[in-house]
Amino acid sequence: MKEFKFIPIKHGGGALTDPKPQQKFEKPDNCILEFIQNAIDASKKNKNQALKTTLRFHFKLIKKSDCNFLDKNFENHLNKRKYNRSQNLDESIPCLIMEDFNTTGITGDATVVDDQTKQGKKNNWYYFLIDFGGGSKLDDADKGGSEGEGRQTFMLNSGIATFFGLSIDSTNDNKPTIFGMSYFGARKVNEITYPVFSSFGKESSESGNKECVGVVNSDDSEEFISTFKLKRKPLESGTSIVVPFYNQDEINKDFIIEKLVDIYRVPIVRGQLEVYIEDECINAENIRNYAYENEENLSRKLLFNNYYTFLDNTKNTQEENKFELNYYDQKQISKNDISDFEKLIEKYNKNETIKIRLNFQVTKLLENSNSRTKIVGSHYDIFLEKYASHLDHLRENFNDFIRGPIPVYNRRNKKTSMFHLIDLQDREATLLFKHAEQANHSDISSDNWKLQDKYKNYRNIIILSKKITTDLYSLISLEDTEDDFDSTQDLFKIEEEGDNRQSDDENNDDQNLENQNDNKIGDDNDQNQEGNNENKNEIKSKDPITKITHIIVPPIFPGLKKYDVSEKNEKDGTISYKIKGIRYNAEEIKSNIQSAEKYITDCNKVDITKYETKDQAKQLELLQKTILTYEKRIVEYKNFLIDGCTFYPRKIIVEAAYDTEGLNNPFKRYSPRDFDFSNEEFKLELDGNIKLSEKNENKLILLANEDKFSFKLNGFKEGIEDIRWKDRNYTL
Repeated sequence: MKEFKFIPIKHGGGALTDPKPQQKFEKPDNCILEFIQNAIDASKKNKNQALKTTLRFHFKLIKKSDCNFLDKNFENHLNKRKYNRSQNLDESIPCLIMEDFNTTGITGDATVVDDQTKQGKKNNWYYFLIDFGGGSKLDDADKGGSEGEGRQTFMLNSGIATFFGLSIDSTNDNKPTIFGMSYFGARKVNEITYPVFSSFGKESSESGNKECVGVVNSDDSEEFISTFKLKRKPLESGTSIVVPFYNQDEINKDFIIEKLVDIYRVPIVRGQLEVYIEDECINAENIRNYAYENEENLSRKLLFNNYYTFLDNTKNTQEENKFELNYYDQKQISKNDISDFEKLIEKYNKNETIKIRLNFQVTKLLENSNSRTKIVGSHYDIFLEKYASHLDHLRENFNDFIRGPIPVYNRRNKKTSMFHLIDLQDREATLLFKHAEQANHSDISSDNWKLQDKYKNYRNIIILSKKITTDLYSLISLEDTEDDFDSTQDLFKIEEEGDNRQSDDENNDDQNLENQNDNKIGDDNDQNQEGNNENKNEIKSKDPITKITHIIVPPIFPGLKKYDVSEKNEKDGTISYKIKGIRYNAEEIKSNIQSAEKYITDCNKVDITKYETKDQAKQLELLQKTILTYEKRIVEYKNFLIDGCTFYPRKIIVEAAYDTEGLNNPFKRYSPRDFDFSNEEFKLELDGNIKLSEKNENKLILLANEDKFSFKLNGFKEGIEDIRWKDRNYTL
């Protein structure tokens, strides 16, 4: 590589500005993620449709003696650097190689120090090599980047704060260019001050000033390919990046696979991206296998296949499962804002994939004006799917926020028991949220300075979009939710003094609990699973595993109930409905936590290789489900202890309707002509710290301040109609 040299340009006067990229790109995965984003931005297009991008990551050991550009001049500057001082320039150089294919390469003319080529076209080489932080991609909806700072991550992950590259431009006769860059900080070498960044290439004085530009030379580029053992062929378009002395403590094959499968799962599933890490390929056909194998937590394993099926379903949602949500800056969305909300609930409860198009308006500032605006319509899509019933107690981050093909991965949350995907593909929506993103594209903020220069009245839509899925989940959860009290039987209620009455359910308590643990998972869905792993690891460390061959019988370990509900035929021929608060004994709760933890420890000793028949497999499946339940309930119990062993104060909403045969949801068919709780025949009895807040047709709203209370409603006549009851409750 005769022309390719290290050419530092001395400081020309004025401020020495350091962007301090380590403050934005401090994590080792930023290097990987930045390269992927740049590659997707450079995807070739066919009729404006981006083609599948192929990436290759590999690791090579290079000799310093083969790199004539790493000369004494470079070492003098390296020894004066401010950053990445832990690494010396050794003879053996481990390199991380990152290459993209089916891409355009960096377009323009690397020898022209201007934002336009001599032909008047946009010169992306200028923005890559010279204009740091210029925001050249900010107003391009097809580009993932926004601030023009990301390539600094390549230098931050190098022990010598340096990277090299080769790019072949498909728009310019597949012309090759080699280049390089170092981030040493402002420094003095031989009494001369140099700026923050220095470059590799060749010297140019075309602009009137001494500059370092890329080397456009086929012979040098072919030698570059040979030296760094690239996969790229000499005239194959795309970009190859070499990071010498990469962060070997963090970055390896498994690390890259983990990051790809986790963060870029949506574009991979959609066939927009395939990746080779050494000799392994991750694509749409096998990504769910990698995801499953890399996950150790059993509960998450059970959700993985369902999530990837959900992502597949988002590609082609059925027409009858599409809905509209119109947003006009209202403070809070309601079901009235959604088209055919009742049908949406029906589809959701059938575990079908739902698509909601959120329509909104964007107010854009006209160029060179702080007052003149233009209002344009825009939208993005929200896909939802309910967890399977046996997993709906879990809350996991199986959700994504996508702008174009770029994941805004810190928008994931563990606040719902449903899969969801926010999908921004409309041009105006893409541009708006691009301006709201952080430099590393991991999150959005309505306070981002980039918004202020381009938009007005943007805050509410950004704020709403950060919580839209949890808002929708709350709306949906308020509809057609009925508590399954069989799966949440109480265990150690404290009877009030002098009260020895028991309902029929209470008399069969122990038997019900045994049946529950043998046959089903509890369905409480308000616990975060994050604490489960910690608990499991703690147990394993205390008790080394010795394999056993028999299935462990679970102890009684029920879900905690907020209150008791019962229905009774009274002697006067009426039917009464009763709600009674439940008090729990803290010491009994602690004892049951210990029993459950021991059970999980014992289950980990079961030798699953001994269970091969169909019936044995069912036993194992039941064991796994019970473990999941107990893990969830351990967290539930511990949180309950922290809260002082109380769920109160609470709001309790009670509804009733005639249960006509053949109706799935009789509450929707209720009419005031059926009955009205305001009528005299209905009697209410309230005892303890509880009061009636609202009485309206078939609905009662109760406010209970502590667990010491009872409520009773009487008035329905036996034999007239079967009554369906529904109760919901919320923390005050």
